Amino acid sequence: MRSSMRSSLLRPFVLTAAFASGACSAEAPITPASDSGFTDSALTDTGAADAGATDAPPIVTDNGPRPDSGTPPVGAPTAVTTFQFDRARTGANRAETRLTVAAVQAGFARVDAFAPALDGEVYAQPLYLPNLMVGGARHDVLFVATQANSMYALDASTGAELWRSSLGASVRSSMQQCGNISTIGVVSTGVIDPATNTLYAVAFTNDGGLQFKLNALDVTTGQQRAGYPANISPPMVGGSSFDPRATGQRGALQLSEGRVFVPFGGLYGDCGIYHGWVVGIDAANPAQQVAFATPGRGSGIWAVGGSAMDETGRLFVATGNSTPLGGHTPGSFGERVIRLGGGASGPTSSTDDASFFEASDARMLDLQDLDIGSVSPLVLPPIAGASRLLWQGGKAGVSYLIDRENLGGTGSQVFQQRYFSGGNFGAAAAWSNGTDTFVFAPGRGTRAGCSGSGGVMALRVTGAGLTTAWCSATVSNPSPPAVSSNGNDNGILWVAGTSPASLRAIDISNGMEIFAGAPPSVRQWTPVVVADGRVYVTGSRTVSLFTTR
Repeated sequence: MRSSMRSSLLRPFVLTAAFASGACSAEAPITPASDSGFTDSALTDTGAADAGATDAPPIVTDNGPRPDSGTPPVGAPTAVTTFQFDRARTGANRAETRLTVAAVQAGFARVDAFAPALDGEVYAQPLYLPNLMVGGARHDVLFVATQANSMYALDASTGAELWRSSLGASVRSSMQQCGNISTIGVVSTGVIDPATNTLYAVAFTNDGGLQFKLNALDVTTGQQRAGYPANISPPMVGGSSFDPRATGQRGALQLSEGRVFVPFGGLYGDCGIYHGWVVGIDAANPAQQVAFATPGRGSGIWAVGGSAMDETGRLFVATGNSTPLGGHTPGSFGERVIRLGGGASGPTSSTDDASFFEASDARMLDLQDLDIGSVSPLVLPPIAGASRLLWQGGKAGVSYLIDRENLGGTGSQVFQQRYFSGGNFGAAAAWSNGTDTFVFAPGRGTRAGCSGSGGVMALRVTGAGLTTAWCSATVSNPSPPAVSSNGNDNGILWVAGTSPASLRAIDISNGMEIFAGAPPSVRQWTPVVVADGRVYVTGSRTVSLFTTR
């Protein structure tokens, strides 16, 4: 993962006539001129060596994957308990009844009075629970973590602090071997277990030594559950040992069958000896830890979404480059999508071809630091006439469709096409309206078949692969997109950008932009959160709220 963006290593693109000059419209969709994608000539191998609220109304929670396109109960409040709304990482809230296309067009704006005072930078996606009993009163609650190792429970309407919990002393970047975050605390997105009203989050601490700790907080009080916080100290795996000085924990947590899954990768700069790890921690007895680790040096699991989980409980992760660059070998597990067994005994792994995917040009990708693992895997809803599919992107800007029942080993993708010259980062989203299924891929640089630079491409999934439906207006460093809809109706895509800071809403049915606003700042790679008529955007030491007027 040597750097967060290494697109300068790509060879120049020869743009075709499909790339018209001129600025993108702020409202109209950008219609693709073709679906041919970029040529692969720019990716030729150079030949280089290789508890609470029990009486509350029903709440739509989303602990499991969302492969279906069913309609949730109308008007039920919605919880956001994990990264990108579900374990499949689709980013789709299909229970949003207030934010219709018409309502957003009629009047939507930032709530200036919502300005919580936070003690540090916010990297983790906020989580949300409606109608929660806190301090003797019911609140819709937004949970926000900071790099100062604080977890805040905020009133989701006003931003007022309901409680704050300190998770330990944070770490200065100088205490690690490299990195680009000056103060390191809670970097990853946690996960909430609604059955026990427990929020799990990992904090990097300096309480007598560098240590990653899993915290388990009562969402009603902020108090630690018995046995927590727990040190994350996985056993050695195949000769790979865990070194916090060279390890980063950016990927979101997963929760399944009483086990918390925590991914790890390296740091900006690829220093020290690190590996890609997934540590499975027994929530009832956190000292019991099982781990998977990549055997080769490097090959970190560093994308913000961590793992994606399918309806059977299997985990899918994507790895970055081996170290040093160009050290890729089949045994290093770099530049791969890997399927792991989850559940109460996971993670478990297999070395057969059905359990991993590797691009045919993985050696070149590794040499040029074009990590497949710059973006998290995405488990797609069922597609008529197609196998059970997984989407994967990467720094090279190539979208892959992979059969998740048989990942197939090297060069075994169902489909691949290059759509962005500057790569994919963070996480994508997926949504189905009952007829069509879309992948919303965020990316940087020139878009194949569309004018403009950066933003989101709406890719329609078919039995044969992907076709371009529309492109958003230009968005700088787009966040992982989010989708809101009421079942199959009123689908809206939400995406934030960093420079200038922006929030955009797009009618999925036609690609028309229906809102553009300016939050004070935007944190790259942190998804927009949409729930119960509200949209939250994280920025520098802040969270902004947008809603209808």
